[in-house]
Amino acid sequence: MAPTKAIVFLAGSRWEDVQGTDHQLARSLSKSIPILWVDPPLPLHLAVRGPDTLKRPTGCSSVAPGITRLRVMSMPGFTRRPIAPTARFLMKTAIRRTLQKLHITPLATLVLSPLALFPAGLPGARILYVTDDWVAGAPLMGLDRGLVRRTLGCNLRAAHSTVAVSPGLAENLDQLRPARVKKTTVLPNGCHIPVPGGEAGNRTPTAVLAGQLNERLDLSLLEALQASGTQLLVIGPRTERDLETGKRLDAFLAANNVSWLGKLPYADMQAHLGSARVGLTPYRDTPFNRAAFPLKTLDYLASGLPVVATDLPSVRWLDTDLVSISSGPSQFVDQVRQILQADPHAYPPARYRDFAKRHTWDERAAQLIRNIEGISEHANHTD
Repeated sequence: MAPTKAIVFLAGSRWEDVQGTDHQLARSLSKSIPILWVDPPLPLHLAVRGPDTLKRPTGCSSVAPGITRLRVMSMPGFTRRPIAPTARFLMKTAIRRTLQKLHITPLATLVLSPLALFPAGLPGARILYVTDDWVAGAPLMGLDRGLVRRTLGCNLRAAHSTVAVSPGLAENLDQLRPARVKKTTVLPNGCHIPVPGGEAGNRTPTAVLAGQLNERLDLSLLEALQASGTQLLVIGPRTERDLETGKRLDAFLAANNVSWLGKLPYADMQAHLGSARVGLTPYRDTPFNRAAFPLKTLDYLASGLPVVATDLPSVRWLDTDLVSISSGPSQFVDQVRQILQADPHAYPPARYRDFAKRHTWDERAAQLIRNIEGISEHANHTD
């Protein structure tokens, strides 16, 4: 049997987690080439929790067309420095055995995790895709900052190509990368264009916030918007770690004019976006957020929504008047209320969708495949 060319995709999250950058990119890449999606290690205590996990705690399974998922059991505490080397050895061994079993030859190995190292000995291109400022954000993610920093350094030295989700993050990486590695490529987040939902006149005068609810959000903006009486729809899980942030989220989500739907499948989220009139990207001005490229902004535009956002480099990069940039609670509330109180036909959904079509995940995947093809002839060797 001839080996199958595929991409080994070391994800930053598990397949069942929030459908973020790694999930969306993998789905679009899989339209062109098979994907071996590798979950972060599964600690033993989680592997025996719940009936669904017990059915298949580790091993391979098909999770989507063109995507095979690999789960590898590990010891608890694999994110800590003393245990990380053992967890990485187990992961490397499992990947190599899986490739042999499935008769796969890697066209490329793609790392999107702050803790995963490129497995030694695999052929093909090695591409590091940095989706956030992992070092600055380590405490927010509950990770050891020193371990994250050392992992990033090792991967920068091993990579044939580095890719970053935002221009600011690319600049940061270029200061750390070895001189022999070419300049970091910017590959922002993308979007999927849903089936057109409600048109302008059929949408409810509601502002929608989608995504994880945690310390990255500027809660003062949301609290001011709630106090103004604006109807708010909130979609996404709570992932905060700070107690004070938790108390403020409790009060905000309990308000009469706030409807919180929690975590929803991606398609369901898109359906709800199509019923609102304005999308919200209220991020705090922090180093971590300045290096980010919020998924939600393009998701709103793809659903035909104008957006009100705080001033981040990712918003400036989009270079469009379809996103209103605010400074402070008063301006944020004014911009949202201006859109909600205006004639809905002043904000035709088709205009926003047309812009978003230039930034789809399929376009991002095509760019990454061109990157792989450009270096593969120099990477077909074993370390």
